[in-house]
Amino acid sequence: MKKGKTKLTRQDAERLFEGLPGGNAKVSSRPENPFEAGVFEAVERVDDESKLWKDNLITLPMAIELPAGYESVSRLRDAMVRAWRVRWVREGKKEVVAEFPEGWTAVRPESGPIALRDPSGVVRAVYGWAEDAELRILPRYLVESQANSSSGLGSLLVRDRGNGQILERSSIWSAQTGTNHPDWTRLSAWLNLRFPQHQDPLRYWEDCEENIRN
Repeated sequence: MKKGKTKLTRQDAERLFEGLPGGNAKVSSRPENPFEAGVFEAVERVDDESKLWKDNLITLPMAIELPAGYESVSRLRDAMVRAWRVRWVREGKKEVVAEFPEGWTAVRPESGPIALRDPSGVVRAVYGWAEDAELRILPRYLVESQANSSSGLGSLLVRDRGNGQILERSSIWSAQTGTNHPDWTRLSAWLNLRFPQHQDPLRYWEDCEENIRN
């Protein structure tokens, strides 16, 4: 006959754990977080795009050379905001400070105008050093003069300033240059036909077109 197991009373059970430090038991329907508070910091979503930009402030002349199709400086500045995503920070009497997207720079050479370059290094605008300087925004496509140093004659070509490619050129070398060149009318018509808005310096650039659409 098997002997029954001895039943332990509550007092007997408590005596088994004498000498151990007491603790306060905490009952929860789910396990506690084993990590201390603050280990995982909340990630703040940045909805304002300007907060994502690094400080990229560039000082520009107050005056701007108006391209064809723009009736005022204020209209052109509004177009620059849409096309370049530039933000006007503050204005002075002769200059204005603007914040550009990351990668834009103003390069000051030892001589010649200051070049405003986009992140790929292409010159998008130029301006002088004087207090009465004007900002001149450059188009992507234009008719350029080409000089022959040995003969002193000049020719013309149509260049894509976005990638440096020559799209069309004149085969005539002439002592007449610029708008007086015999092929100026032909190359201008070629450019107008293929890029009718080429005189607008804020069109046809990839970043400008994308920013305007969005």
